[in-house]
Amino acid sequence: MTTGDLETLKDHLIERDYQLLHDVDVYRLLTSRQIQRLSFDPHHPTPLASARACNRALARLRHLGVINALQRRIGGARAGSAGYVWHIAAAGERVLRSLDPNPTKGRRNYREPSRHFVDHTLAVAQLALQVIEADRAGQLKITDLQTEPASWQTSLSPHGTTLTLKPDLRLVTTNGDYEDHWFLEADLATEHLPVIVRQCTAYQTYRETGRYQTSHGLFPAVVWIVPTEHRRVSVSARILAEAQLDVELFTVITADQLPSLLLAGAKDFNTSPQASDRPEGEAPS
Repeated sequence: MTTGDLETLKDHLIERDYQLLHDVDVYRLLTSRQIQRLSFDPHHPTPLASARACNRALARLRHLGVINALQRRIGGARAGSAGYVWHIAAAGERVLRSLDPNPTKGRRNYREPSRHFVDHTLAVAQLALQVIEADRAGQLKITDLQTEPASWQTSLSPHGTTLTLKPDLRLVTTNGDYEDHWFLEADLATEHLPVIVRQCTAYQTYRETGRYQTSHGLFPAVVWIVPTEHRRVSVSARILAEAQLDVELFTVITADQLPSLLLAGAKDFNTSPQASDRPEGEAPS
């Protein structure tokens, strides 16, 4: 693509197109429905009108070559256009890079991602959408919302090596006079519990460096968002069983509880691992 080709392409894009490209770039993958909720629902009187406008825009941007859909659809072929999962295409990446005076990202690999990567990435986007829609409804105010890799936190180990903590989302919300900081982790019940424990240990190790507290005056609540109540009890019980973990640092909820947690704050929303979460007959390790 020459500079002239790029400028011609940009002439075909409107302001909403740039916002849509930005959203797909930030979240890496989005379904048609998620794009509709982000960019179209606030501006159309009915869900049907919003869906039609979204589908027209996606078809046009795909024709222009700035976005593309994965071969795999959510819900299979019968899901129709609603099942498409979209990502930035090479031309769309060129457009976004042309708008950034100091681009730091390298060119992306456009190979079809694994099913696990797709499912987890869409789950993280779904959590972000819940928060954004709560903000639109006036329930809270988003001060900052960061996805990977902007959400990553770095520190130095005792041996001087760089450690990188990789939250799925970093979130700062305000509700009245209170500001709350959050690290959100989307769990799909596909990871073994020892993996969850290792990530909890990494959060606790990062807290002990004091780096985040130096910049912000507090450390975020770490929230695990799981798909079922059974999984919530299992994760809570395992965290409780690990003597080295500070139970008060972690909150385990199901996705439907996220808005209530953000409104109440971690201290007032009783979802930290409790003794009652330990399966009957199981003692701490």
